[in-house]
Amino acid sequence: MSSMTKRITTALLATAASAALLTGTAAASGMPATTQTAPAHSAAAQTIGKKASTIPAAPSAGCGTEQTPGNDERSITSGGKERSYRINIPRDYDASTPLPLVLGFHGNGSDGAEFQNYTGLPTLPAITVFPDGDLNDGKRSWQGAPYASGADDVAFTADMLDSIESEHCIDLNRVFATGKSNGGGMVSVLACHLRDRFSAFAPVAGAYYPQSTEDCDDKTPTPVLAIHGTGDETMHYEGGHRQGEDYPGVREWIQPWVDAAGCRVMTERNVGRKGEDVTRTRWKKCDGPAGKHPGEAAEVELYSVADGGHVWPGEIVYSGGGYVTEHFSATDTVWDFFDSHPGPTQGPTK
Repeated sequence: MSSMTKRITTALLATAASAALLTGTAAASGMPATTQTAPAHSAAAQTIGKKASTIPAAPSAGCGTEQTPGNDERSITSGGKERSYRINIPRDYDASTPLPLVLGFHGNGSDGAEFQNYTGLPTLPAITVFPDGDLNDGKRSWQGAPYASGADDVAFTADMLDSIESEHCIDLNRVFATGKSNGGGMVSVLACHLRDRFSAFAPVAGAYYPQSTEDCDDKTPTPVLAIHGTGDETMHYEGGHRQGEDYPGVREWIQPWVDAAGCRVMTERNVGRKGEDVTRTRWKKCDGPAGKHPGEAAEVELYSVADGGHVWPGEIVYSGGGYVTEHFSATDTVWDFFDSHPGPTQGPTK
């Protein structure tokens, strides 16, 4: 069985399991009560880039703490409010072996459980976490948008990282953030205001409202990847007007990170397969050190999906909003970028 087939099968199991938990329907009867995540040392874990393998793990304060593998809902108090998130711990979790940590932020009106299901991110060789946005008018949303509740989601993310990194064995050189739509806008907020807690960032179909870059510290070289469909009718590829706000196109949004990295060369190549048109834009020969180890630069990449909608490319379950690719996978692409862009973060150390 190929690694992709394994990922799809596991994600489908996750979807059914989550449906049983959230709806209690008979259709999901017989499924386990927790998501069966991929082992940390699966085939996907063996595809580690040369750069990644040269940077040793940095154990967090939680190394040595035993945890039960599975998919669970947890909560913390942040800003005087109880905030929730889902956490997926690989079934072969070893309290003495630091694992990467991936945070995934859902879109407006969604939640962490739904986001984990359609992305398949729980199958990665990492501890994956899916926070729930704060409720506002019956919808969950994130800081960085005109409809946000006003909650300090940067502080919530920092509090959540403190808790997770203190209670689980996390590799502090491999902490990452991704998200879709409003969740992608939240990733932008974190890149601006919580840069020292993450190694790299990867928004997908991001909602880049002005609030997502307000007072942004975008002068620090930072590894950033973005994926966006040229046919996105919700957050247009070239920018537009929505929710009473003008917002930039994805290329305009990513340019400050290109400038900060000091990249001197741009290349473009079609990486689509079986008739899919996907253009990979890479900014290379970058001078910015990204606050990392000597000799490493902060690379910036953009994947433009021709006619792609407001979706998570390659998604397991349709998330709505237009054409979705079958062979180009946002999950695989984001993970490959994360895997090759480790970097130190300021979490609680062992």
